[in-house]
Amino acid sequence: MKVVVENTVCLNTGDAAILFAIRHILKSILGEQVELLVLDSQPEVAARLYPKEQYPDIELRKLPSESIFKYKYDDNTVKNALKQVYNQAAFHALRHLGSGNYLDRRFFSDEDRKSLALCKDADLVITTGGTYLVENYSLERRINQFKLGEMLGKRTIFFTQSLGPFEKPYNLRMLPPIFARSPLILLRDVRSRDHILGLVDDPSKCHVVADSVFALADVERIKALLMIGRPAPSGRVGISVRHWHYVKGGDGGMGRYIDSVREMATKLVRDHGKKVTFISTCQGVPEYAHDDSKTANLIVSGLAPEIAEHVNVDASFHTPEQLMAIAKGLDFVVATRMHMMIMSLCTGTPVLPIAYEFKTKEVAKRVGVDDVLLDIDTVTPEEASSKLDRFVGNLDHYREVSLKAVLEEHASAMSAADLLRPLIEGLSANGADGLRKDVEQDFARLA
Repeated sequence: MKVVVENTVCLNTGDAAILFAIRHILKSILGEQVELLVLDSQPEVAARLYPKEQYPDIELRKLPSESIFKYKYDDNTVKNALKQVYNQAAFHALRHLGSGNYLDRRFFSDEDRKSLALCKDADLVITTGGTYLVENYSLERRINQFKLGEMLGKRTIFFTQSLGPFEKPYNLRMLPPIFARSPLILLRDVRSRDHILGLVDDPSKCHVVADSVFALADVERIKALLMIGRPAPSGRVGISVRHWHYVKGGDGGMGRYIDSVREMATKLVRDHGKKVTFISTCQGVPEYAHDDSKTANLIVSGLAPEIAEHVNVDASFHTPEQLMAIAKGLDFVVATRMHMMIMSLCTGTPVLPIAYEFKTKEVAKRVGVDDVLLDIDTVTPEEASSKLDRFVGNLDHYREVSLKAVLEEHASAMSAADLLRPLIEGLSANGADGLRKDVEQDFARLA
């Protein structure tokens, strides 16, 4: 089966883990007969990180909504108005795709035509899970991609999302018809479901399930850890940090967060005899906009010399498999990046979380560590020190509670297969040729 997974950012290892989890869930239904066309923001770089020789079932291509359309990047009113005119013309030109006429040649490169043809030929279209449908970001690129899919006759499945709330008029106008066309919307938390209820035609197609990355949990290892209790300590702790543009208090808020993490690193070395490694899901890729190791290095640069000699920054890129292998060897992790948290839990390693968005707070509740959760908007060195002491002093308790919850989260994430199966069986019942014929008829009507 040919499946499109769109809106990925595979340079972020957390996003790549979502992609691998989607692949894992699909293969639990279809076996190995799954081919993924992954539409990514930076496919050339992603292909270097995830080479075809190692991932033969994945083809990475540029997200069409980013190559076809133009977007504003400054406050030039005239230029931005002209870009909107251009985008409308591009949508009109899509009706002439493949005709070879002027509009076809003017608006679409050969690569665009190939990507759109592959999308048109796909059996299933999934928009990847994550937190990209929130109003901290412009949603225009995502919405344009959904509209492209509609013009190609596709009904996009929304994989596990944290989304909303939506207040901007553009989003409130554009999203309801997109959600109406979708046959299945998976949400990571009740809060997201509440954000979308007023925008969907049929709430019964909205399902709250665990983040898809929990599907990658090493269930046998976790069950074994729950039976044997405390594993032999390694004496090593991981810390994941990030820069956050939206922290309350601006630079002052970031300074407070940095001081708090620095206090935890100091306490781990001085009071608990640990060696500390800063490691995260967004690092080691120069072409990517985010590099968490820069924030880590800033924190380490302010440590006392006798503390710093026991702390290092791992600034290298790691695939999800590599990152999970590293997490397996840590006593616990202090995680700001949510998928650093989830991937660590998936290996049986307990986590003390630092939330920068509501998605982490929701996961913390589900895995039983919300009483030690730190909030980037309010954390202080004193609170960080106190909660770290509580976490370390009750580590066996938090390990047991979290790992029992991870088994439940794994089952919840895998339940997406049961929700997908009827859709996939419907495709099989109609037959691939029949499906493509229907799509071609839809496309012809649009033309």
